[in-house]
Amino acid sequence: MSKGTQSELVVRMSTEQEPYRFVGSGLGNVYLVGVEYEVDAATGMQSAAIPCLPALMEAIGKVLVEKSTPLTGDELRFLRKRLRFASKDFAKLIGVSGEQYSRLENGATVTPTVERLVRLLYATLAKLPAEASEEVARTTWSASLSQEEKIVAMRDGAEKWVVLIPAA
Repeated sequence: MSKGTQSELVVRMSTEQEPYRFVGSGLGNVYLVGVEYEVDAATGMQSAAIPCLPALMEAIGKVLVEKSTPLTGDELRFLRKRLRFASKDFAKLIGVSGEQYSRLENGATVTPTVERLVRLLYATLAKLPAEASEEVARTTWSASLSQEEKIVAMRDGAEKWVVLIPAA
């Protein structure tokens, strides 16, 4: 853009029909409803000021721990980062080598034992309600390749983030 030229920003509000894709979560399947965002008319670039961001990230973590299908590598990374662990430290915590854990975050198949351990660690360390940990301990996850899982969240009347469409 040349000096003196100003780009026009168009302000929009995300809706259920056209939710805002929240790539800042590190997950490609998180969409927000009821969020005001700006679109640069010249470039199409979007930006949003996400209200109550820590609460949103907590809600996403809870949905991931409770979902009925296996965690993806990106979801493992999201949960690890939410707990503020370096990958080598998290690998040690769950009993695998740093190289093995790196492969998991990059798409290798997660064993049921590692899956359960990661979910329980997150539920415990993130201080989720006891019911969440108990449910994780009893669950067996099965792969579902039918469609991309989407997480759609919006703020309720109390201004808290709630998930509208939980991951399958």
